[in-house]
Amino acid sequence: MEQIKIYLNYIKDIINGEEYLSDRDKFTLVLHICAFSHLLFAILFLGFGSILMMLYNLLSFLVYESMISFVKNKQYVLVTILVSLEVVVFVILSTLAYGPHLYFNLFCFLMIPASFYITNICKAFKKPFLTSCIISVFAFGAFLFSVFYPYGNYDNIVKFYPVLVVITKVLNIFVTVLLLGMFSFIFTLEMRNSTATLENRNRQLKKLSSIDPLTKLANRRSMTEKLNIAMHLLKKDKKVFSLILGDIDDFKKVNDTYGHDCGDKVLVMVADTISSQMRDGDFVCRWGGEEILILVNGNLEAAKALGDRILEKICANEVTHDNKTIKVTMTFGVAEANESLRIEDFIQKADNRLYYGKSHGKCQVVAQIPNTIS
Repeated sequence: MEQIKIYLNYIKDIINGEEYLSDRDKFTLVLHICAFSHLLFAILFLGFGSILMMLYNLLSFLVYESMISFVKNKQYVLVTILVSLEVVVFVILSTLAYGPHLYFNLFCFLMIPASFYITNICKAFKKPFLTSCIISVFAFGAFLFSVFYPYGNYDNIVKFYPVLVVITKVLNIFVTVLLLGMFSFIFTLEMRNSTATLENRNRQLKKLSSIDPLTKLANRRSMTEKLNIAMHLLKKDKKVFSLILGDIDDFKKVNDTYGHDCGDKVLVMVADTISSQMRDGDFVCRWGGEEILILVNGNLEAAKALGDRILEKICANEVTHDNKTIKVTMTFGVAEANESLRIEDFIQKADNRLYYGKSHGKCQVVAQIPNTIS
């Protein structure tokens, strides 16, 4: 029961485009349908009294089922050739026995779109177009033979088995439509899956283009977009925001002393610590090198308070590298946005305050340079 539930969920996911139908599954499905069809044909030919055709169809049933082992070994080209040959032989034999009027020649038309679809979706085919054309030529040749073949035992079976003749015609039409519908359905799934894959890759590329690979923080490009939006809201709705520009103290010394691997660990620790302190509406990015820029949803006081909390957390953390413990500190410059200034201007204001903090002891948050109003 559980296995059936898993199988039904798998089918549901395929229909919804959330799961892929593998080449193996496609070929297996086609082989099972062909095998089952030949089993029905064997019963029909037994009804017509044609023992040879019945035996041929029983043999075909066994051959199709045995070809599933080829599918498991990914011998898709061989399976396609064998199926194509069998269909052509079957149409010719049924035509020799009863002429074209039982509609077995419909399978020739089915082979043409099926061959183009299968050879193009399966990577095993090196020359899919050429292979499809060759199969189509053989299929069309078998159809022409069935149309112009002047003999057959059709009149006798219509006379003695009228109901069975109708059943055979309906069955051939049904199998043809079923397989065409199946190929159309699978093709639709292919398109849906391809679209979903493309959309997913686009999302991943967009994410990769906006994320710093080391720290997993947003990058400068993403912050620039956020700043432009924030500036627009400031001018339109008077929505105040501030910036905190931070720089790791003595980062070059860490790299020179312990190596760049240790420097990377320091950057990751700082990024994780700052990210953990972000509030709703705040946004943080790696601005460049060891610089971190934070867009704060609030005024200068709120930004200063956030900077103090972040500095406290960073100073409480440490990085271990080659059994050595490295203490990390940062200096921050804080500036509140002003709609009369450009974005570059108040970033520079935060940078000036950061520089002041660096030159006056480091490990601090500077929201105002003494003796100035800037």
